[in-house]
Amino acid sequence: MDSEIRGGVLCLSGDITVKTVDEAALRRLRRLLGQKPAKADLSAVGRADSACLCLLLEILRGSGGQLRGIPAAVRDLADLYEVREWMNL
Repeated sequence: MDSEIRGGVLCLSGDITVKTVDEAALRRLRRLLGQKPAKADLSAVGRADSACLCLLLEILRGSGGQLRGIPAAVRDLADLYEVREWMNL
């Protein structure tokens, strides 16, 4: 998983799975959230699982921003965990 801020938007890319989100990636994401990005863009995310959903919840909690480019698998998980409406997906 890679993350960076571009034009005030938090951009996530690569695979976001339980196998790819490590402590270093999580620390970097939290540091970037400290910049209070207005939006998060996940359109460059490859594979995604429940780890991605957890990160999205943290992004929403940390910035309250808008989400775009959410992978279909994460939308399905949001339905399964009944948080889709809360996340405005």
